[in-house]
Amino acid sequence: MVVLVGYAGQQPSRAVPAPGQAASSGDTGKQAADPVRVRVPAVGIDAPVGPLFMNDKGVLAAPESFEAAGWWHDGPEPGEIGPAVVAGHVDSYRGPAVFFRLDEIAPGDEIFIDRADGSTVAFVATRTERHPKDEFPTEAVYGGTPEPQLRLITCGGAFDDEQRRYLANVIVYADRSGG
Repeated sequence: MVVLVGYAGQQPSRAVPAPGQAASSGDTGKQAADPVRVRVPAVGIDAPVGPLFMNDKGVLAAPESFEAAGWWHDGPEPGEIGPAVVAGHVDSYRGPAVFFRLDEIAPGDEIFIDRADGSTVAFVATRTERHPKDEFPTEAVYGGTPEPQLRLITCGGAFDDEQRRYLANVIVYADRSGG
Protein backbone atom coordinates (compact mmCIF):
# COMPACT_ATOMS: atom_id res chain seq x y z
CA MET A 1 0.00 0.00 0.00
CA VAL A 2 1.14 3.55 -0.57
CA VAL A 3 1.02 5.92 2.36
CA LEU A 4 0.25 9.49 1.41
CA VAL A 5 0.59 12.13 4.05
CA GLY A 6 -1.82 14.76 2.85
CA TYR A 7 -3.11 18.09 3.85
CA ALA A 8 -5.90 20.37 2.80
CA GLY A 9 -5.52 24.00 1.96
CA GLN A 10 -2.52 25.99 0.90
CA GLN A 11 0.92 24.63 0.12
CA PRO A 12 3.06 24.51 3.28
CA SER A 13 5.97 26.87 3.13
CA ARG A 14 9.50 26.33 4.33
CA ALA A 15 9.80 27.87 7.77
CA VAL A 16 11.57 31.20 7.58
CA PRO A 17 13.16 32.61 10.71
CA ALA A 18 12.16 36.01 11.98
CA PRO A 19 14.54 38.85 11.17
CA GLY A 20 17.71 38.58 13.22
CA GLN A 21 17.37 34.83 13.77
CA ALA A 22 19.73 32.30 12.23
CA ALA A 23 18.14 29.71 9.95
CA SER A 24 20.25 26.96 11.44
CA SER A 25 20.78 24.82 14.47
CA GLY A 26 23.19 25.64 17.23
CA ASP A 27 25.40 28.70 17.35
CA THR A 28 27.43 28.03 14.21
CA GLY A 29 25.24 29.87 11.71
CA LYS A 30 25.64 26.91 9.33
CA GLN A 31 22.75 25.11 7.68
CA ALA A 32 21.99 21.71 9.24
CA ALA A 33 22.96 18.58 7.31
CA ASP A 34 20.39 16.29 5.68
CA PRO A 35 19.01 13.51 7.89
CA VAL A 36 20.20 9.97 7.16
CA ARG A 37 18.74 7.95 10.05
CA VAL A 38 15.91 8.16 12.61
CA ARG A 39 16.12 6.36 15.96
CA VAL A 40 13.50 6.05 18.71
CA PRO A 41 14.95 3.62 21.26
CA ALA A 42 11.76 3.45 23.37
CA VAL A 43 9.85 1.73 20.55
CA GLY A 44 12.68 0.08 18.61
CA ILE A 45 12.71 2.39 15.58
CA ASP A 46 16.12 2.54 13.85
CA ALA A 47 15.85 3.23 10.14
CA PRO A 48 17.47 5.05 7.24
CA VAL A 49 15.97 8.34 6.06
CA GLY A 50 15.83 9.62 2.48
CA PRO A 51 14.27 12.69 0.84
CA LEU A 52 10.53 13.01 0.12
CA PHE A 53 8.73 15.55 -2.04
CA MET A 54 5.18 16.83 -2.50
CA ASN A 55 3.33 15.45 -5.49
CA ASP A 56 1.41 17.64 -7.95
CA LYS A 57 -1.64 17.50 -5.65
CA GLY A 58 0.30 18.95 -2.72
CA VAL A 59 0.54 15.64 -0.87
CA LEU A 60 3.75 14.38 0.70
CA ALA A 61 4.49 11.06 -0.98
CA ALA A 62 5.55 8.14 1.20
CA PRO A 63 8.94 6.45 1.01
CA GLU A 64 9.29 3.73 -1.63
CA SER A 65 10.74 1.32 0.95
CA PHE A 66 8.73 -0.03 3.86
CA GLU A 67 11.94 -0.27 5.91
CA ALA A 68 12.97 3.39 5.46
CA ALA A 69 11.54 6.73 6.53
CA GLY A 70 11.51 9.88 4.42
CA TRP A 71 12.11 13.51 5.25
CA TRP A 72 10.20 16.39 3.60
CA HIS A 73 13.10 17.76 1.57
CA ASP A 74 11.54 21.19 0.98
CA GLY A 75 11.02 21.79 4.70
CA PRO A 76 13.48 22.47 7.49
CA GLU A 77 16.25 19.97 8.07
CA PRO A 78 16.15 18.40 11.54
CA GLY A 79 17.82 20.88 13.87
CA GLU A 80 16.90 23.96 11.81
CA ILE A 81 14.28 26.39 13.05
CA GLY A 82 10.84 25.08 12.13
CA PRO A 83 9.17 21.68 11.95
CA ALA A 84 11.20 18.98 10.19
CA VAL A 85 8.76 16.35 8.89
CA VAL A 86 9.68 12.64 8.67
CA ALA A 87 7.15 10.11 7.35
CA GLY A 88 7.09 6.33 7.02
CA HIS A 89 4.86 3.34 6.41
CA VAL A 90 3.03 1.65 9.26
CA ASP A 91 2.86 -1.75 7.55
CA SER A 92 2.61 -3.64 4.27
CA TYR A 93 1.02 -6.86 3.11
CA ARG A 94 4.13 -8.57 4.53
CA GLY A 95 3.70 -7.19 8.05
CA PRO A 96 4.97 -4.31 10.20
CA ALA A 97 6.93 -1.50 8.56
CA VAL A 98 9.30 1.21 9.82
CA PHE A 99 6.75 3.25 11.82
CA PHE A 100 4.58 0.33 13.00
CA ARG A 101 5.04 1.32 16.66
CA LEU A 102 4.90 5.09 16.13
CA ASP A 103 1.62 5.38 18.05
CA GLU A 104 3.39 3.94 21.14
CA ILE A 105 5.74 6.93 21.46
CA ALA A 106 4.99 8.72 24.72
CA PRO A 107 5.77 12.23 25.92
CA GLY A 108 9.37 12.31 27.11
CA ASP A 109 10.61 9.60 24.71
CA GLU A 110 13.84 10.55 22.98
CA ILE A 111 14.09 10.72 19.18
CA PHE A 112 17.47 10.95 17.48
CA ILE A 113 18.15 12.10 13.93
CA ASP A 114 21.58 11.22 12.57
CA ARG A 115 22.75 13.63 9.87
CA ALA A 116 24.97 13.34 6.81
CA ASP A 117 27.77 15.33 8.46
CA GLY A 118 28.07 12.74 11.26
CA SER A 119 26.22 14.82 13.84
CA THR A 120 23.12 13.76 15.74
CA VAL A 121 20.28 16.02 16.82
CA ALA A 122 18.08 14.93 19.73
CA PHE A 123 14.39 15.62 20.19
CA VAL A 124 11.93 14.81 22.98
CA ALA A 125 8.37 13.73 22.14
CA THR A 126 5.73 16.09 23.48
CA ARG A 127 2.56 14.39 22.22
CA THR A 128 1.16 11.80 19.83
CA GLU A 129 -2.09 12.47 17.98
CA ARG A 130 -4.34 10.64 15.53
CA HIS A 131 -6.39 12.57 12.97
CA PRO A 132 -8.72 11.44 10.18
CA LYS A 133 -6.95 11.99 6.85
CA ASP A 134 -9.64 14.46 5.76
CA GLU A 135 -8.95 16.50 8.94
CA PHE A 136 -5.16 16.54 8.67
CA PRO A 137 -3.77 19.37 10.88
CA THR A 138 -1.74 21.09 8.16
CA GLU A 139 -0.80 24.18 10.12
CA ALA A 140 0.22 22.22 13.24
CA VAL A 141 2.43 19.90 11.17
CA TYR A 142 3.93 22.23 8.56
CA GLY A 143 3.43 25.71 10.04
CA GLY A 144 6.43 27.75 11.12
CA THR A 145 7.76 27.47 14.66
CA PRO A 146 10.27 29.69 16.46
CA GLU A 147 12.46 26.73 17.45
CA PRO A 148 13.63 23.44 15.91
CA GLN A 149 10.87 20.83 16.10
CA LEU A 150 10.18 17.42 14.60
CA ARG A 151 7.07 15.69 13.29
CA LEU A 152 6.95 11.92 12.68
CA ILE A 153 3.97 10.77 10.60
CA THR A 154 2.47 7.45 9.54
CA CYS A 155 -0.94 6.00 8.78
CA GLY A 156 -3.20 4.64 11.48
CA GLY A 157 -6.73 4.11 12.64
CA ALA A 158 -9.11 1.83 10.80
CA PHE A 159 -8.10 0.19 7.52
CA ASP A 160 -10.55 0.51 4.62
CA ASP A 161 -10.32 -2.84 2.80
CA GLU A 162 -12.19 -1.55 -0.24
CA GLN A 163 -9.94 1.50 -0.71
CA ARG A 164 -6.84 -0.36 0.56
CA ARG A 165 -5.80 2.49 2.84
CA TYR A 166 -5.84 3.65 6.42
CA LEU A 167 -8.34 6.34 7.31
CA ALA A 168 -6.18 8.35 9.71
CA ASN A 169 -2.66 9.63 10.31
CA VAL A 170 -0.63 9.23 13.50
CA ILE A 171 1.53 12.27 14.22
CA VAL A 172 4.27 12.56 16.85
CA TYR A 173 5.30 16.08 17.81
CA ALA A 174 8.74 16.64 19.33
CA ASP A 175 10.89 19.55 20.51
CA ARG A 176 14.64 19.73 20.20
CA SER A 177 16.31 18.43 23.33
CA GLY A 178 18.40 20.82 25.37
CA GLY A 179 21.25 18.32 25.61
